[in-house]
Amino acid sequence: MTHSADNATIESQAPGVGGALTVPRIEVRGIAKTYHDGTVALAPIDLAVEDGEFVSLLGPSGCGKSTLLRIIAGLITSSSGEVKINGNARRAFVFQDATLLPWRRVEANAALLLELEKVPRQERADRISRALELVGLNGFEKSFPRRLSGGMKMRLSLARALALEPELFLMDEPFSALDEITREAMQRELLRIWGARGFTAVFVTHNLYEAVFLSHRVVVMSARPGRIQQIFDIPFEYPRADNLPADPAFAKLAQEVSDCLREAAR
Repeated sequence: MTHSADNATIESQAPGVGGALTVPRIEVRGIAKTYHDGTVALAPIDLAVEDGEFVSLLGPSGCGKSTLLRIIAGLITSSSGEVKINGNARRAFVFQDATLLPWRRVEANAALLLELEKVPRQERADRISRALELVGLNGFEKSFPRRLSGGMKMRLSLARALALEPELFLMDEPFSALDEITREAMQRELLRIWGARGFTAVFVTHNLYEAVFLSHRVVVMSARPGRIQQIFDIPFEYPRADNLPADPAFAKLAQEVSDCLREAAR
């Protein structure tokens, strides 16, 4: 099922979504962004993301996906409109690059955000231990980043964010630098972690197959100035089967998303 841009504000009815909140976790209302040099990055956008939902933002390069994500995260301000995060949700942001400190060991890199938030030492240690175990890096606590593979570095970046115990997890193309096999493994790992933690996820990607595999809904954005072109409801049940991309129904839906992307890029 798809929604046109005119229906972009409707609340998600994705299966398996919905916690204690009676309102969406994220409400984007009329968000637009024009930079100081006059570049109009985003046209007014309305979007609601339910508590516990996994939503991917997809669109041509320069369409404002990352800008919208950063506005939701509070990293940059919008030119107009507002973002409402209901339930006072803790937010964590994962960048495209793992951004690890090479002189810090794994456990010290994982602790960085907790140190900045002045979390007490013992609680910090407990959270780091849980986060590293969750991403499969237990046993590598004393290693330096140079000893880690690309996939392990991204796991560490995820662990650092997970240690914040967020209700809202925002990710900006975290797997784009990985080879295809590692990327697919990280997609499965991310869904496993999301299933264990139950956070609300907003995920930016250029990879339509990744978006369809991970998400309850895929939001396709138009070329700049970015606006919502179409929203696709993804009907496949969680947990997602490893061989789901081979399913003809998956291929059919991916083709529909691809057609929409080509239209959006015009």
